[in-house]
Amino acid sequence: MTYANFLKVILHQQKLDIQVEKAYELKIDLIDFVDGYHQIISTLIKEIYGEDGYEWYSWFCYESDYGTRDWSTKPSYKTDKDGQIVLEFEAGEVRYGATDENGNPICYSFESLWEYLELNCKVKEVTVRTKKSKHTSVDDLNDKINKIFKNIFKK
Repeated sequence: MTYANFLKVILHQQKLDIQVEKAYELKIDLIDFVDGYHQIISTLIKEIYGEDGYEWYSWFCYESDYGTRDWSTKPSYKTDKDGQIVLEFEAGEVRYGATDENGNPICYSFESLWEYLELNCKVKEVTVRTKKSKHTSVDDLNDKINKIFKNIFKK
């Protein structure tokens, strides 16, 4: 998926989530109303980035609050090699919610999430039968998805 289309999807989802949250504060429950929308996005993300990619996408949206969560407000703990829970970071120390095996931050912004998904989670090869019984590659599917997005998000 292109970054432009990825950004459109995630920004529209974020906007909708903010609107649902504001309505809920007014005692208006729209969760059931928007569930279908979230199912569509979940299916799309799983199709392009697989289950692992969807987990990262979901973590970024809800645990990391679309990359806005301040992870430094509380201390952080980890399990050491002996199975003991030890302090990793004091409250106030700058840190990110997710890091790679070298300790480098990952999935901390829209762009870094997209880059991570593209490099690490993109479904490599999928063959899909279309109505005309032709086999379609992932790249062909991505092209079709990009065309659909262009039509959906026309200004």
